[in-house]
Amino acid sequence: MIQVKAPGKLYIAGEYAVTEPGYKSVLIAVDRFVTATIEESNAVEGTIHSKTLHHEPVTFQRNQDEIVVSDVHAAKQLKYVITAIEVFEQYARTNNTKLKHFHLTIDSNLDDANGHKYGLGSSAAVLVSVVKALNEFYNMHLSNLFIYKLAVIANMKLQNLSSCGDIAVSVYTGWLAYSTFDHEWVSQQIEDTSVNDVLKKNWPGLHIEPLQAPENMEVLIGWTGSPASSPHLVSEVKRLKSDPTFYGKFLERSHLCVEKLIHAFKTNHIKGVQQMIRLNREIIQSMDKEATIDIETAHLKILCSIAEKHGGAAKTSGAGGGDCGITIIKNDINKQAIYKEWLENDVKPLEFNIYNGQ
Repeated sequence: MIQVKAPGKLYIAGEYAVTEPGYKSVLIAVDRFVTATIEESNAVEGTIHSKTLHHEPVTFQRNQDEIVVSDVHAAKQLKYVITAIEVFEQYARTNNTKLKHFHLTIDSNLDDANGHKYGLGSSAAVLVSVVKALNEFYNMHLSNLFIYKLAVIANMKLQNLSSCGDIAVSVYTGWLAYSTFDHEWVSQQIEDTSVNDVLKKNWPGLHIEPLQAPENMEVLIGWTGSPASSPHLVSEVKRLKSDPTFYGKFLERSHLCVEKLIHAFKTNHIKGVQQMIRLNREIIQSMDKEATIDIETAHLKILCSIAEKHGGAAKTSGAGGGDCGITIIKNDINKQAIYKEWLENDVKPLEFNIYNGQ
């Protein structure tokens, strides 16, 4: 039996701009996971079992390039798992790997005990966990970059228009600087060539760079209890493209800010990190005002102002509109005082750690 895990993520800076190729963001992997367990099946069919969907295992068989699941309703709910298997197996076939039947089980602790979403990127972690499990099952020794690209191809086949930063940090873990690729170019490549060829090519705009956090720096995470709809918020912001002057200025300001943030990481400069976190918050606020979509909700404003009062540098994380906010502190700050005040204002501290590991 093989077991692998893929962590959830949080954005630290560069949100919204990261949806455009070449514009960097900074993310972290957190120690909450989607876990995939796989073992060979002795039967003439395999099974998929998602514990989070409370399904009994469903059987599947192969019909050429497709995975056909016995239960149509379950197939819709398992679309991320199924598509990841299909993409991986297309790649495996081009490498003359003999396909086997297997039992695959998926479990997750990315949501709270009542199933409320924290906004940790669960679909990305599902894709990554499935690709990692199959990589080990078939003993293929794929690089992190190939695992990332296979998960992205599956994501694109599902018509998901995200930047795929959540996929990158779920693969590479730790702190990550990331910019997305030219989606149109990659889509065209997927259509015109084999999965194998797409993996081998350089993807225009893609940048993945592990970072080392400054010493004595800590990230605190607060959850507002209300989930956000990232696709809706991102599509509303994309409407700002009709004003290229404003949108171009937003992208440029975000780009300069995140580059300076990355430099502060590389020079072990906590104050520089905090300065750029505050600036990134201002940049996103100005864009929020223009788009009128309430990225920084009243709840997130309270989260940020409490953290700032105690010496933290705070902002929304990800698309905003709910979900989480983050605070960068020096680790000699009394974080319990921040947590206490957050709790008094209905913000739940998520005492997650940054996950570095494979």
